Amino acid sequence: MKIIKSIAFPFFSVAALMTLYQVGKFYLLKGSYTIWQSHVMTIIFTSLGATIVSLVMVNRTEKIDRDKKELELRESKLKTLQITMFTVHHIVNNFLNRLLLIRIEAEEKGTISQETLEKLEADIVDVSKKLVALSEVENPENPENFNKFFPK
Repeated sequence: MKIIKSIAFPFFSVAALMTLYQVGKFYLLKGSYTIWQSHVMTIIFTSLGATIVSLVMVNRTEKIDRDKKELELRESKLKTLQITMFTVHHIVNNFLNRLLLIRIEAEEKGTISQETLEKLEADIVDVSKKLVALSEVENPENPENFNKFFPK
């Protein structure tokens, strides 16, 4: 049904326009032209009409293409942001888990061992390196570039 509507509208629109053109040409010029003059006028009029329709369609097609590319770019940026945030969440969550273990140790023993403090220092350095490495990912659109931040 949609195809019929998309065909019927242009058909009847052009038929109406051409009828108005022919009637207008006849009454404005009062029929004082040869058959070939009439044909040439009609050819020029329809050629101009087709050119205008062509330009409109080209502009519409280009706009659709631009909108499509813009949408693909936004989707790509969103996916990149999601992957990046997931990776940051993973890195920070691991560090926070270490802090929870330190808290548990402090609550149970009333103190924090030197070994635990050294692990905390190592974790701080590790988190810092991972966040720097994350900021230096060359191609964030490729999810495989984030694999190095997750255990295998």
